[in-house]
Amino acid sequence: MKHSVRSTLLCLGAGVILQRVLQLLAFVIVGRTLGVAGLGIYAEGMAVAAMLAVLAGAGVRNLVARAISKQPKAARALIAHAVRMRLLFGLMLATLAIATGFATSVRPWFWLLCALHVVPAAFDLKNLVDAAGRTRSEVLLDSAAAVLQLGLIGIWTLLDNQHLEVLAGISLACRCVYATGAMLQIRRLPLEHEPEQQPLGITAVGAGQTAHELLAIGDIALIALMCGDIAAGYYAVAVRFAAAALLPSTQLARLLLPHLLHAEQKGDSKKTFGTAMRATLWLTAPICAGGLVVADSLCALSGPEFAMSGHVLRLLLFAGICQHVGWQCSHSLLASQRDRSYAHGLGWPAVFQACALLALVATPNMEAAMLATLAATAAAVAQGLYLVNGLSALQVSHAFLRSLGGPLLAAVATASAASLPVDWLAPQWQLPARICFGAAGYGIVLWLLELRGRFTQVGNGLATASGFND
Repeated sequence: MKHSVRSTLLCLGAGVILQRVLQLLAFVIVGRTLGVAGLGIYAEGMAVAAMLAVLAGAGVRNLVARAISKQPKAARALIAHAVRMRLLFGLMLATLAIATGFATSVRPWFWLLCALHVVPAAFDLKNLVDAAGRTRSEVLLDSAAAVLQLGLIGIWTLLDNQHLEVLAGISLACRCVYATGAMLQIRRLPLEHEPEQQPLGITAVGAGQTAHELLAIGDIALIALMCGDIAAGYYAVAVRFAAAALLPSTQLARLLLPHLLHAEQKGDSKKTFGTAMRATLWLTAPICAGGLVVADSLCALSGPEFAMSGHVLRLLLFAGICQHVGWQCSHSLLASQRDRSYAHGLGWPAVFQACALLALVATPNMEAAMLATLAATAAAVAQGLYLVNGLSALQVSHAFLRSLGGPLLAAVATASAASLPVDWLAPQWQLPARICFGAAGYGIVLWLLELRGRFTQVGNGLATASGFND
């Protein structure tokens, strides 16, 4: 296991970044084709599909991942049972959503196709196969689905740029391809004995995680419902670019979760947590600092009218840093069986954000997107503070303070390099130049402070601290 950290990180970095680049290209194409209002409707449909998947899963993935870390030889039975339960609840929710769509919407077939996404979503293996050491196969499968989706959207743009039903059908078909491959992956997992106990049912962990995920993906649907499709379109563009900027840290959290779970069983949990905090700050602070400089230009890639979403993107980037630091705290609480603290840290900020969003009914379009972002930012800060306080104050303060210097210096270098004057370039090359300059500044500081002389040892400390070397 000593070198599996580097190989898994390389796979996640290459594969998932490829996925997000392809998905971002597809989103830009859709935005340019449909405009602000059309993109808002499409984003609302995908958000509803994701919300149904979250409700069907009831926060069970992290519970199953924790169970697999304790019972690795029962991985297939644990995952298969979770898939069956998610599929059953998903079909029930989809039926209700489809009936509502046909009763109230002028686009019932669009909402039917969106609701049916809950079926392939039941086979989503993220976090589950990670705990079983099968991350790479899942990443390859998801990448293949992303390539297929971009190709089909390109054809849709050329042949039919009006029908949202075709667009939703493309997305559904690609997720079904993923689900088919996932079934084959489940059959290859070990089944040497049945699990001692199925970690399913209504639990504090499931309730807190469900509330957190619902607001993380359902805010677009709420904005569209209360403020209209145009506000949702502006907000959706900012959310998509913020997710792309924070992608490295998102995948790092996925890589680190099995280590945090394993460290509680056989390793040094405090040292593993400190490593997780440091790595998270290195992958959020510099990238977000550079994003602050180029936010307007990034949003304008979906069309000049979307440049107004730049301020929304800046706030979301700051919220992302708080949220991702909070994730490491929540994962540490999950690993140490402190389920109630885990649930409160994720659940109450989500409730606060929902209440704030409900106050936007009378707000105009762009202002609604800004206020929703402020609510998301405040909720992320509250989540991070609560989760930090839920852990040992000494543990967090030492880990956090030791982690600040390098990432803050890298953030300053990234923002400064991205701010260099590029007026001498043609307009279409100015944004790529700023991104390259920012990346160069980040890379130089990262190499000098972290990687020089230790590049071949990346991951060894994490594997040793979490007990994967035993």
